[in-house]
Amino acid sequence: MSNYPINLVNLESGAVVIGGGAVAARKVQGLLAAGARVTIVAPQLTHELQDLAREQRIAVIQRAYQEGDLASARVVIAATDDSTINQAVYEEAQTRGILVNVVDDPAHCNFHVPAIVRRGQVTIAISTGGASPALAKHLRAEIERTIGAEYETLARLLAELRADVKVRVPRARHAALWRGLIDAALPLLRAGDENAARAIMQAILQKAESGKQ
Repeated sequence: MSNYPINLVNLESGAVVIGGGAVAARKVQGLLAAGARVTIVAPQLTHELQDLAREQRIAVIQRAYQEGDLASARVVIAATDDSTINQAVYEEAQTRGILVNVVDDPAHCNFHVPAIVRRGQVTIAISTGGASPALAKHLRAEIERTIGAEYETLARLLAELRADVKVRVPRARHAALWRGLIDAALPLLRAGDENAARAIMQAILQKAESGKQ
């Protein structure tokens, strides 16, 4: 069965991770990178998670999971090595209509966590639908070699132009304009010349505005 990929926004409304080991720590880092407000429920925490708690980057309920711990969650990840706890977390999440992922147990997930490549505002997600996490990691490494830091800068520059493009250029020219901006700016950004990239993008925008594109 195929997956329907989405990007979740506004995870400040709450993500709960059940478990305090190394796997839970990796999941927490991914959630924090997405701006989530994270609560950990676990009797013991790794040093990494303890540090995050001391820095007040996560909230901690330092005990074993209890029914009701998911009351304020929008997303929950169960990352314990106790199948009974994982099953209970899954059942509560299903009852409450919460997105739930039980690590390494595709049958008890209503979403899968993809392998992620981040370049600033650019997020590339790779998923095999739970079939092969190893393949997803391999593909992530391939993409990381191809998509460099220049794409982070390019996304920022394009975002700065969006309002001007909307006001100054007829909609019928937008698709061609964006392609032209990307094609012209990327080589310059790869060479590390952001000023030249800005200049050529402004020149292309002015031509598009006058209809000379």
